[in-house]
Amino acid sequence: MTRRLRPAVDASDLPDVAFSHHDLAWWGTLGFVVIEGVTLAFCAVVYIYLSRNAESWPPHGTPLPALGYPTAQVALMLLSIAWVRRLSLAARRFDLRGVRIFATGAAILCAAFVTLRLLELTVSLNVRWDSNAYGSAQWLVLGAHAFLLFMQFIETTGIAIAFWFAPVSGRHFSDADDAAFYWYFMVAVWVPLYGLCYLVPRL
Repeated sequence: MTRRLRPAVDASDLPDVAFSHHDLAWWGTLGFVVIEGVTLAFCAVVYIYLSRNAESWPPHGTPLPALGYPTAQVALMLLSIAWVRRLSLAARRFDLRGVRIFATGAAILCAAFVTLRLLELTVSLNVRWDSNAYGSAQWLVLGAHAFLLFMQFIETTGIAIAFWFAPVSGRHFSDADDAAFYWYFMVAVWVPLYGLCYLVPRL
């Protein structure tokens, strides 16, 4: 009996490295974006629910949150998009020097984000997490997003170190591009949350 052979596909011309939705890791990053986006949405719903069921928001005797550090934070985050976009473009050009420079700058920016968030929590909110429902809601939203900032700092710093000191392959350039994609989400999701936590109490 003659064995039937299946036609083979010549994949030799396919690229070894892919970017954006052509890359399997990009879909994994998108999965994280969806999961963490839903988590932050739930945090926002909790905040809104508590605020709608309170006599005053914040409660009487609780000072309004200060705007200095939070506004500096959201402004710096929005400005950082241009820098991270250049990181993404350098990665897609396989520009080793460019990725080193822009990934290092992104790591420094992310360190500034984490520092500003700590100042927001300890200085700007003017309320402890266990003071009342308002304080718990504020800390919930800021704390949940702070986790994203910290994880982005770890990832971006790791990428910068790898590009400076480790052997670099094409796969690493795709990882740098994926980090930029997550960065856009991290910034975009904070803009409405900034309004929720710092502007809504003033309405």
